[in-house]
Amino acid sequence: MGIVLQLVVGAVIGILVGITGTGGAFVIPALMYLFRMDQLRAQGTALMISSVPIWIIAFIPYARTHQFDLKLGVLIALGICVGSYFGANWAQHLPLPVLRRVLGSVLLLIGARFLLQG
Repeated sequence: MGIVLQLVVGAVIGILVGITGTGGAFVIPALMYLFRMDQLRAQGTALMISSVPIWIIAFIPYARTHQFDLKLGVLIALGICVGSYFGANWAQHLPLPVLRRVLGSVLLLIGARFLLQG
């Protein structure tokens, strides 16, 4: 896939991130299906992308309108720092079909809840 198309995919994912406030839900499937990565490599690439402070750009409109909770955000971020390290280590030892089922199940459950709550 050419560089221009990769940038276009990134821009589309960026629009979805800005609208929904989430990244991995779009980045991982795009890497898997458009760039033919296995899930573990897609997850690692998505985490690498997230380690670059790109999400700050999507945060600016939310910050301008005060649509965030600083204390809660910092506390959850600290928890994510600890939990994600252990989860990432665990993922290295799980078979790819298990990882795919876990991700699919989480996305389905969250999606169903959003759809049912209206």
